[in-house]
Amino acid sequence: MRQCTFCMIALGEDPDAIIVYEDEETVAFVPLQPATRGHTLVIPKTHASRLWDLGGEDAATVMRTVLAVADSLQRALQPEGLNVIQSNGAAATQTIEHVHVHLVPRWRRDRMVLRWPKKAAESPEQQRITAAAIRVKLEGRSSAASLPVNSPEDRRQHLGFIQGVISRMASASASAKTWLLPIVTAAYGFAFVEHSWPIAALGIAAVAVFALLDANYLKQERSFRALYDHVAGGGPIPPFSMNPTVAGPTDNSRVNYWPDLQDWKSWAIAPFYSPFLLAGGALVTYIVGSS
Repeated sequence: MRQCTFCMIALGEDPDAIIVYEDEETVAFVPLQPATRGHTLVIPKTHASRLWDLGGEDAATVMRTVLAVADSLQRALQPEGLNVIQSNGAAATQTIEHVHVHLVPRWRRDRMVLRWPKKAAESPEQQRITAAAIRVKLEGRSSAASLPVNSPEDRRQHLGFIQGVISRMASASASAKTWLLPIVTAAYGFAFVEHSWPIAALGIAAVAVFALLDANYLKQERSFRALYDHVAGGGPIPPFSMNPTVAGPTDNSRVNYWPDLQDWKSWAIAPFYSPFLLAGGALVTYIVGSS
């Protein structure tokens, strides 16, 4: 299919093509006239004119690349929205006879215009008839026709990567507690001997800083545990993604590094750091009161 424009790109024979991603089965590139900043096309390297011409494995591969590119667009450009458009046939505005998926980052007041009809195309009665006709064609189809998930080996490796992050967060939390003890002991002890409340206040500040760090480690550990459970359960997720926000509903693709209330109230934070803060407060009160 060397006369196909997209096949030429897939074969690496278009020197003007701006490629953003390529693997053995798919290519993602910038269209000649992008509708918005970051507008990207994803195509299979195997030539197919229409979506229904793709095999199940090719369709799954294309969708995995679509998910990976969509995630990258979100993290790189932080758009306010994203359109994923796949057209088949001239009536659906397809102009290149090669299956392709548009990923169009969206912002309010951008140049892209998409409008749905205000009125339904069918009456409720006709909708039921149409749905029944579709249902008949779907009956008897094997579940194998659905998109396959990552292989068990890929999932095991993915879980191993996530477990590595969880272990590092737990180790960092233990290190924070270990470092805090001698610092607080030295600060409070010196403040008591020298009768210096500023040194005691410095010790309190150290406790607060270490508590913040430790609560952050706990928050990240929890988020990656949720990601671990999501991957282990076979949930839809880009291959080997280490973005924990994909494991739960959120409008923000970036991890929020500020601890939440549940992190502060955790048995690993409040019960451990509160006595140090209370002791520091009592020491400052004693020193100031006896001055």
